[in-house]
Amino acid sequence: MSGRRSKKARRQYRQRPRHLVNAAYVMRSAEAVLNVDLGEVHLTRTNQFVVGWMRAAFEQSIVISKLTTAGLAHTAAPNRRAFWELALRLLWLADMPQAAREQAVDTMLAHGVATEVTTDKHMQDMGVKSSIDVGALRDFALDASTDREVKEQAKNLTEAVRATELNAGVIYRMWRSDSTWAHATGFLAGQYAPASEDDTISTGTPPVVDENLDLHRLVAMLVVFTVGFLLRDEGVPSDLATAPATAFAAAP
Repeated sequence: MSGRRSKKARRQYRQRPRHLVNAAYVMRSAEAVLNVDLGEVHLTRTNQFVVGWMRAAFEQSIVISKLTTAGLAHTAAPNRRAFWELALRLLWLADMPQAAREQAVDTMLAHGVATEVTTDKHMQDMGVKSSIDVGALRDFALDASTDREVKEQAKNLTEAVRATELNAGVIYRMWRSDSTWAHATGFLAGQYAPASEDDTISTGTPPVVDENLDLHRLVAMLVVFTVGFLLRDEGVPSDLATAPATAFAAAP
């Protein structure tokens, strides 16, 4: 490519809408993080949660990037909601003492088990055959906390955010906003089928929080650094623990 054509290509790239530039970066950085081999991380319950949450967050990043690029960012509210929640949970875990984290994630598992048992009961009450193995769930060994506050934080994200020393209010606000558009709410109905001036139904779409993905990029960076901190605390060698952050920073 000639110098003139190269300059033109760079100029056109810089002139692209900000949401497309950021969406492309979100895709590249997410793929870089997901390609990191963490197979040598030793298994603890905390490590399993940390790595699992991180991978889930960056898979959501890929979906959000694709929908944004396709002009469908307004449909990505459920994915953004999951992304914000995963980041908030990692911050919650990082805020507590290392010795308390294993019991905290076990408390989350215990809440999940209780939810599945309740789901089984609802299905049976409705006359629907349930495939949930309640016996196996109850036999699963867990060291759940008996502390009332920890139990509440494990099942209630708002309480987990309140208990986290780092002020994550901006991320929490994004989570709340996207929650509105991720459920069958009246607000959602009104956005997709608004009233027109002559009292008939018009068309529309929900608003997009973080329209240009600026906050998404910052929170993604926060996620990989938080993951590195948590894994190092679990005794994972520093080079391995920080590999996701290194991959994120090196993404083209």
